[in-house]
Amino acid sequence: MEVSRQNGRLSLLRESVRPGGKQNEETAMQSLGKLFGESPFLQLVEHAKRVHKCVALVLPVAEAVVAGDQQRVRDLQHEMSLNEYEADQLKDHIRQHLPHRYLLPVDRDDIIAFLRQLDRISDDAEDFAVVATFRRIDLPPEIQPDFLAFVSKVVQVSESLLDLAEHVGQIQKEAFSGHLSEETLKKIQQISQMEWEADKLSRNLARKYYSAEGLNAVSIILIEKLCRALSSIADHAENVAKNLRLMITRR
Repeated sequence: MEVSRQNGRLSLLRESVRPGGKQNEETAMQSLGKLFGESPFLQLVEHAKRVHKCVALVLPVAEAVVAGDQQRVRDLQHEMSLNEYEADQLKDHIRQHLPHRYLLPVDRDDIIAFLRQLDRISDDAEDFAVVATFRRIDLPPEIQPDFLAFVSKVVQVSESLLDLAEHVGQIQKEAFSGHLSEETLKKIQQISQMEWEADKLSRNLARKYYSAEGLNAVSIILIEKLCRALSSIADHAENVAKNLRLMITRR
C-alpha cells in the first residue's frame, strides 16, 4: 500500500515536469516538497539555540548562589523556566511534523535521539536553577573558584554544542557527507574532550566540598544536586554529539 502511494507521488511529479504538463513549475516544487517532506534540520538548529539559552543562565545562577542573593536566583529560575518551556514547545512541534514516510537523508530514529538528548540538556539546566532556589547555600570561600570553574566549563560545552548544531544545517545540504562532515567530526571529538575536562573538575570539586569543614549535611546534599545537574548537562551534550556522529558515519 505504501509503495503504491509513493509511486503515485512519483507519477504526479513526472507529470508536473513533463513539457506541456498540466502543472506549472511552482506546482512541481510543491510536489517535490510533498515527496521529501519538510526538512527538520533548520528547526533542530533553532531548538539547540533555545536549549543553550537555558544553559547560558546557569552561570549567573551560580554567581548568585555564591553571592547569597536568593532573590536573584529566583528571578533567574523564572527566566529559565520560560526558556525551557519555549524549547519544549519547539521540540513538540518538531516531533509532530517529523516525516514518517517521506525521504530523509538520515535515519528518523537518529533525529529523534538527537532531539531527545537536546531536550534533556534544558531539563538539567532548569533542575540546576530549581535546586538553587531551595535554600541559601553558604559555599566556603575555598571551594567557590572550583565551583564557578566547573560551571564555566559546562557552559563552554554547551557553546561548542550550539556551534556543532549549527553545522547540521549546513551538512544536511550535502546529505551528511563531504568536507563539512569531516570538520563536524573534529568538533564532535572536541566536545568529548571538553566533557572529560568537566568530569575532572566535578571530581575535584566533590573532594573539596565533602572534606570542607563547617558545611552541614543539607548544604552538602544541595551542592551535590547542583553538581549532578551540571554533569548531566555535559553528559547529554556529549550524547548529542555522538548522535550526530552516527548520522554522519552511517552514510
